[in-house]
Amino acid sequence: MFHKNRIETIPFREFMAGNHRTQKEASPSKDIYVYSGFLPTITPQNLFPIHDPGFALFLAGVGLIAGATFFERFTARSGMFELSETIEVIGRFLFPVIAYGSVFWFLFSL
Repeated sequence: MFHKNRIETIPFREFMAGNHRTQKEASPSKDIYVYSGFLPTITPQNLFPIHDPGFALFLAGVGLIAGATFFERFTARSGMFELSETIEVIGRFLFPVIAYGSVFWFLFSL
């Protein structure tokens, strides 16, 4: 047991020679093993698999939503209100389908 207030007297010659140090016990080696059998490795290639057909469909859906939104705003500002309303009616049905499909793909494709 180590006592905090214990005073040890060391001869000066032993102190200068470095013989006064006590031998430390070697700590047991800690081997660390990594097992990722339950969770996939998260890398940019796994999050954005460009060559995967499902991901390409996801990107096409996102591009379709963004493009249709900008086109609808452009037609509304240009005075083509009938075309803008047609895009809005179609978008009300297709955009939620694309959005929920994207979430479904993201959750179940990894």
